[in-house]
Amino acid sequence: MKRLINRKNFLRINAITLGSVFVLILVGSIVRVMGAGMGCPDWPKCFGSYVPPITAEGLPANYQDIFREQRITKNERLARLFNSLGYEELSKKITEDPAVLVEQEFDVTKAWIEYVNRLVGVLIGFLVFLNMIFAFAFRSRSKWIPFMGVMIFVLTGFQGWVGSLVVSTNLLHGFITFHMLLALVIVAMLIWMNVRVRELSIYPDKNLFIVSLLTTLLFIPQLILGTEVRGVIDDLLISTIGRSEWSQSLSDSFYIHRSYSWLILIGAVAIFYYARKTEQVWVINLSMRLVFLVFLAMIAGIGMVRFDFPVWLQPLHLILAVGIFSYLFYLTLRLKFVK
Repeated sequence: MKRLINRKNFLRINAITLGSVFVLILVGSIVRVMGAGMGCPDWPKCFGSYVPPITAEGLPANYQDIFREQRITKNERLARLFNSLGYEELSKKITEDPAVLVEQEFDVTKAWIEYVNRLVGVLIGFLVFLNMIFAFAFRSRSKWIPFMGVMIFVLTGFQGWVGSLVVSTNLLHGFITFHMLLALVIVAMLIWMNVRVRELSIYPDKNLFIVSLLTTLLFIPQLILGTEVRGVIDDLLISTIGRSEWSQSLSDSFYIHRSYSWLILIGAVAIFYYARKTEQVWVINLSMRLVFLVFLAMIAGIGMVRFDFPVWLQPLHLILAVGIFSYLFYLTLRLKFVK
């Protein structure tokens, strides 16, 4: 067993887990652009079964009413919880927003798309568990390594619960945003474990560290703005407005998101400028990739507006944004300034 749990195998499990989280984010984005978020109206089952039905023939005639009542009951419990915590407005929205009570008709394609999304989530749960078990082999090196492994495992379970709330509240935007940000927290923690276990050297460069840290902090609001824009697009997806008219129906958050991207590009270019002064090959190469990713993400964003929001371009835009965050966090971690 000791031969199995070693640094090489841990890093392999950690990398696979990190990659699978990227896949889950990508699949989740595809679910949203396909309008399949409510393909399964219940959780963790799908139409009361662990495997989605192929046709609606086996479902009761009033299946929409049945699953609506189930969600209403769950939402009432959730509303009481938030009300007790002082979030009265959110509590009211969960129980009274008409959009929350809308029940979709059975669609076999959407049901199976959402089902695959959940299967990927289950797979990640097993990988996160292995990541935690392997992390305990490095407790003598640092107590934070196994602690981080446990926290990732706990957060993954919590993420699954948040996913159930996304379903029960009929894709309420606030829960979707929180769901996305929590996934990025898990990504950041996995990257930290990778750097710590590999014992990668921390390269002390104060100026580069400050620029990298500021760009990382600036990028977090950009991600939040992006999720708000996606929320508006989700509403347009189920509206009667044609895709060619979506660009005229976007909220102010879109224009802020679009302009804000120039700050991120400036930050990435500044990182590359200071990276060249270090003469460290890995820093220069990583900063070049970062500038390239930011540029691609901006092109993808422009392409969505210019070409009426094609389905394939939206998930690409999201996964590029997650890649940018990962690069920024990894670089900032490696550049931690040490007096």
